[in-house]
Amino acid sequence: MKFLFWILACVYAVPLYGQKTVDVTAGTASAISPNFFTVVSGEPIVFVKFKQLVDGSPYFRDEWMKGNVVLNGVETQYAGILLKLDLYENEVHYQNLSGVEMIATTRIQRIILFDTAAQKIFNFINGEFIDGRSPVHGWYLLLAEGDAMLFKQIRKHMTENKPYGSATIEQSISNSAHYYILYKEDFNEIKKIRDLPDLLPDKKSQMFDYLKNNNISGKTDSDFENAINYFNSLH
Repeated sequence: MKFLFWILACVYAVPLYGQKTVDVTAGTASAISPNFFTVVSGEPIVFVKFKQLVDGSPYFRDEWMKGNVVLNGVETQYAGILLKLDLYENEVHYQNLSGVEMIATTRIQRIILFDTAAQKIFNFINGEFIDGRSPVHGWYLLLAEGDAMLFKQIRKHMTENKPYGSATIEQSISNSAHYYILYKEDFNEIKKIRDLPDLLPDKKSQMFDYLKNNNISGKTDSDFENAINYFNSLH
């Protein structure tokens, strides 16, 4: 498993600012790129909005994760930044050099998060930079690449409830997963896995047979990933 993580980390080890690279031996991003804090503007976080939260989280992960950041129009990756991705507000949070949590106000194109415990890499793309015919909003997790690209959007939904006899409103956040495909500049939601053949018309019959013969239900990320990887293998 660590060998696979090493390979994936190499894939994402594009040139970094100041010749920094991904430390694949430890499975983490390298030391912080200090120039990140001079080129990225931020503002202090205000926790008032979620102070009544009793269940769920606005973040992709509650814990800080080391990651790399790619800015708008800049090929440089800034490495080793402590990050959180707020998927409710679609904001990127980072720790500055003093350890203070900040919200990035500079436009960010992509963030790459490293889960060293699970040996996984999460590549999130700002929807404004997805090359479809129309820009989309939010952050999208890249699951598969090729002629067709597969994305997953994790949407956060907040509900508020006042328990009987209580004067305090309680907040809960739930998740829903939505899958999208980018193919020939068309960015479409895959509402049901059986819709895939219609979204990939030049290989429609092959995709229909693949889904049928492999009993693909569309209940997991792997179902969507395997289907798109199969399609890309046909090209």
